[in-house]
Amino acid sequence: MRTFLFLFSFFWITQINAASRFELMGLDKNRAQLNYMLNCQGCHAGDGRGLGDVPALKGFVGNFLSSNEGRAYLIRVPGSANSPLTDVELAEVVNWILFTMSDKSLANSFKPLTPEEVQTYRGQPILDAKAERSRLIEKFPIQEKLAQ
Repeated sequence: MRTFLFLFSFFWITQINAASRFELMGLDKNRAQLNYMLNCQGCHAGDGRGLGDVPALKGFVGNFLSSNEGRAYLIRVPGSANSPLTDVELAEVVNWILFTMSDKSLANSFKPLTPEEVQTYRGQPILDAKAERSRLIEKFPIQEKLAQ
């Protein structure tokens, strides 16, 4: 019976999708998705593939969480740091992006960004996002994950 309960619990836990994880954290998935549509998808596209020279998020963005610098980068880039969103809303949007667009690039140990982190990182905007992105990518632990 214990084995059954363990296997059932494990199966149930692994089946929690991004929306459920979002709700468990007390975040508003619908507001995050709407804010992405209004503030991000014009440059990153609805599916996160990126438009023109704007970097793709899909299948890649989770790699930035391999370091604290990368974590901060997601908030310090001009589109995030200068957005009209509150710190709570920006944390929701970035976490929504990470949950829905990272695919395998998001580590199982992922800890969502908090509004307090957003407030701290926003105060240190990046002036040359492209150069900073390149510098961080060189530090990623698994280079073969990179498609860019």
